[in-house]
Amino acid sequence: MFFRRSPQLEVEPAHRALAEGRYEVALSLLEGATRRQRRRSSQAQLKLFLAATYALSGTQGLEGGTRKLREAAAADADIAHHPLYRALYWEFAAYRGDAATDVRKGALAAAASGDPFAVYHAACALVAIRAFRRATRLLQKLDPLALPDYLRWRYWSLLGRSFDAVERPDEALDAFCRAVALAPPGERHRERLNLASSLLELDRADEALHELQRVDEGALEPAERTLHLFLQGRAHLLAGNPNRALELLKRASALEAASAPPSYTLKLTLAQCYGTLKDYAQAASLYFEAIELAPKRQRTWTLHECALLLLEADRLSNARELLWEALKSDGYAYRAELYADLAEVEYKLANLTEASEYARRALDLGAVVSACLTLGSVAYEYYHLDEAATWFEKAAAASHEGETDWLHAQEMLADIFVQQGYSVPERVVFHAEQALKYLHPSDEWALILREYAAHARSLLGGHARPLN
Repeated sequence: MFFRRSPQLEVEPAHRALAEGRYEVALSLLEGATRRQRRRSSQAQLKLFLAATYALSGTQGLEGGTRKLREAAAADADIAHHPLYRALYWEFAAYRGDAATDVRKGALAAAASGDPFAVYHAACALVAIRAFRRATRLLQKLDPLALPDYLRWRYWSLLGRSFDAVERPDEALDAFCRAVALAPPGERHRERLNLASSLLELDRADEALHELQRVDEGALEPAERTLHLFLQGRAHLLAGNPNRALELLKRASALEAASAPPSYTLKLTLAQCYGTLKDYAQAASLYFEAIELAPKRQRTWTLHECALLLLEADRLSNARELLWEALKSDGYAYRAELYADLAEVEYKLANLTEASEYARRALDLGAVVSACLTLGSVAYEYYHLDEAATWFEKAAAASHEGETDWLHAQEMLADIFVQQGYSVPERVVFHAEQALKYLHPSDEWALILREYAAHARSLLGGHARPLN
C-alpha cells in the first residue's frame, strides 16, 4: 500500500491516533513530521497523507486539505500522478461545488487504479455530488480489510449512506451495524444516529429508540442534537405515541431554528404528527412549508400527502387543487392513487360524473380497491344496486380482511342487500357478521348491522343458510 513507503515511525502514530478517533492529535503528529528535513518525495508523501487526513472532516477539511495537496505537488511534481492525489483532488472539488460531471469523471478515473485509499476517497467525492449508485458500486468492489482501521468503519458508514440513498434499506442497516461495531467510542454516537435512522426506514421503531437511548447527547454537535431529537420524535410517532413525538419534534424544531435553516424532513414529520393528532389546521400549515422545502424528487409525494390530509379534513376544494398539481408530474409512481383520490374528492363534492371518470382511470392504472369503492358508491347514489354490489364485491376481494377498505365494502354490501328488500337474507347475515368481527360494539355501523342481521335471521327462521 502507498503509505507503507512513508517513514514508519512517523506515520504509524498518526494511524493509531486516527483509529482511536483522536483527529487533532493525528494532524499535529503529521504536521510535526513534515517540518523535519527529508527527501522531497518523502515530504510529498507525508503532505499527501495530511491532505487525506483533512478530507476525513468533509467540507470542514476543504481549506486545509487543498493547501496540503498544493504543498505535496510543490515538493514533488510526480505526486500529482498518484491515484490518491487525483481522488483527493476531485473529493475537494466536490466539496467546493465544482461541476458534478467533472467530479464524477475524475473520481472514477482515480478509482480505476484499484488503490484502496484512492477508491475510498473517490467514493467520498461521488457521495458529495449525490452520485450514490456509482459510489455504491465502487465501494462494493473494495475489500474493507485493505483499508486501515480508521477508514474501515468510515467505509461501512459511507456504504450505509449510499445504500440508504438508493433505497436498499436492509443493506444500509447491515452497513451501519458494522460501522457502529468498528467505530471508536468518540465516533460511535454519530453512527448510532445513522443506525437508528436506518431502523426507522424499516419501521422498527422500538429498536431505533433503543439505539437512540445509547447515544451520548453531551458528545453531539448542535446539528446532531437536532437530528437526535428528530429521530426520537419520528420513532415515537411510528410507535403510536404522537403526543411524546410532538414534544420531541418541537424541541428539535426550536434547536434547528437557532442553528440552521429549516429542513424538509422535520417540517414533514411535524405535519404528520399534527395530522395524527387531528390538528388539521396546524398540520396543513406545516405541510405547505414542507412543500416549499421539498427536494424535487419528493415534492409530488408531499403534495399528495398534504392533499390526503385536506381530504380527511373535508377541505375538498383545497385537496382537489393539490391533487391536480401533483398530476402534472408524469413520472410519479402513485399516479393511479392520485386519480383514485381525485375520484373520492369529486364524489364528496357530489360531482358523480367526474368521480366515475377519475375512478375508471384509477382502475385502468391498477388502483383496484379505491376505484371500485368509488364506482360502487356512485352506482349506489343512482340506486343501481346490482352494479353497486358488483363493485363492492370486487373491492372486498382485492383488499385484506379487517382493513378499512375491506370493512367499508362489507358494510355497503350488507346495506345493499337490505335495500333490495332482504331478497337474499343469507347475504345480509354474511356481510354483517364479517364486518361486526372488526367493528367496536358502540360504532354506529355496528348497531345498524346487528339490526340487519337479526331481521335477516328471522326471515330465515332463526338460521343463516351457508353461502356458496
